[in-house]
Amino acid sequence: MLRALGGVARWRDLRGHVGWRALKRARRSDLVTCRDGVWTLIGTSRDRELAAQFSGVRSHVTAAEHWRLALPPGEPVVRLTLDPHAHRRIIPDNIRPSYRRLHVGERVGDVTTPLRTVMDCLRDEPLRVALSVGDSALRQGLVAHDELAAAVTALRGRNAALARRRFALLDARAANAFESSARALLIEAGITGFLPQVSISHNGVWIGRVDLAHLALRIVIECDGFETHGTLAAMTADATRHTWLVSAGWRPLRFTWQQVMFQPDWVVARVRDTIRLAGGAPLPDRRAEEATSAAA
Repeated sequence: MLRALGGVARWRDLRGHVGWRALKRARRSDLVTCRDGVWTLIGTSRDRELAAQFSGVRSHVTAAEHWRLALPPGEPVVRLTLDPHAHRRIIPDNIRPSYRRLHVGERVGDVTTPLRTVMDCLRDEPLRVALSVGDSALRQGLVAHDELAAAVTALRGRNAALARRRFALLDARAANAFESSARALLIEAGITGFLPQVSISHNGVWIGRVDLAHLALRIVIECDGFETHGTLAAMTADATRHTWLVSAGWRPLRFTWQQVMFQPDWVVARVRDTIRLAGGAPLPDRRAEEATSAAA
């Protein structure tokens, strides 16, 4: 969860997704550290050792983790970019190489720059990873929108067109990898129109800011942690918010991280059911559909 939140978070941000005991176990295992109430994911030097061993540059999700960009959970693999003319030796299963030439300005030491990291993820990684990394980089200000637009436009070669289509889907308003992954799941299913972090009011009363909302169909999607109702006050506030949304004419759906990551078909089916009840379905966005399939 720390990885999904960009590697750094306070307890108030974590408590909806992880238990206190699990966090303390991670601290005892030297996986995380805490200073002044801020929990930080401790990086491993193994990826640096492998980069040196294979004369490569840490890139893609490995570089994204270095820059503290939000990432959904995935395979524990090290991503390295190797020179295309490098001697092709046997690569261990825990390394996924890409053979591309990097310019001097595209790397900082043994890791790709934030800009190059986002471009690589847009081009080569699954959509949920591409959106999580891209949204995070824009949200944190590590990459400027105009700078990224120019770089993606200038891309050539394998999956360059795919990267440009995915760039159009990025949104800096997404709060974390959970939201970006949920949005990616909808896009992959051809469901469009959901915007992140939408502020909703009713009769002059501010109800709150929801994770995803379809304004035309008045459907809300909330990404819930398993400890959302940890206290009576939290349960009361959550019930009040839910009732406000329903009484204001919205259809709120609530999904957990586990459902989004491991039960995607069920999540999509529930969203489709709600769209039908709301009076129709948005037309599939062909660009979004194309963005989910990598070029051959």
